[in-house]
Amino acid sequence: MQLSLTLPVPTSLNELYINEYSWNPKKKMRTPTGRRILSKDGEKCKAELIKLTTEQLQDQQWDYEYTLDNYIYMDTVIYFSRKGRDDNNIYKLLCDSLEKLVYENDSRVLIRTQKILYDTTNPHIEVTLKPVEYKGIFNNEIHMNQFEDKCKKCKRYKRNCSILNKAKEGRIQEEINEEFVCAKYSEKK
Repeated sequence: MQLSLTLPVPTSLNELYINEYSWNPKKKMRTPTGRRILSKDGEKCKAELIKLTTEQLQDQQWDYEYTLDNYIYMDTVIYFSRKGRDDNNIYKLLCDSLEKLVYENDSRVLIRTQKILYDTTNPHIEVTLKPVEYKGIFNNEIHMNQFEDKCKKCKRYKRNCSILNKAKEGRIQEEINEEFVCAKYSEKK
């Protein structure tokens, strides 16, 4: 499973939000509310990113449901219009735009900039999304299954072992050492 998108370079975080102000009758002036709202450029860029992503999604096989419980990598190659741009500043709008279309929540997206190039005539970003290999604290699904196979021989397994469940969630625990040996393992008789 993999999704590839070619999109315009999102508006920079520095230009993305503006502070919201409200009228304060006591001070007889506008004062910041503490909220930040999307700028007009940010709204326009987000709408374009959503439109193009929706179009490109139709031609590809992507499992949205997978993203409900699993992490995914977002690899990017960025073609900026000029030098001096910061790649980290474009990811907020990009991730927010793809949320609910490509994945449920951007908290499960691991972003990796692979390359930055410069193209004055066609600035854009190439985005590739794919599942991560690791599962919980395990290197991959095979590693997790091998650990669980051993757990099936333990007394705790039948009672819905909390140690195994937490390991599958990615929680580090004292009970499982660096060699992936469970200190609470007690073989069934």
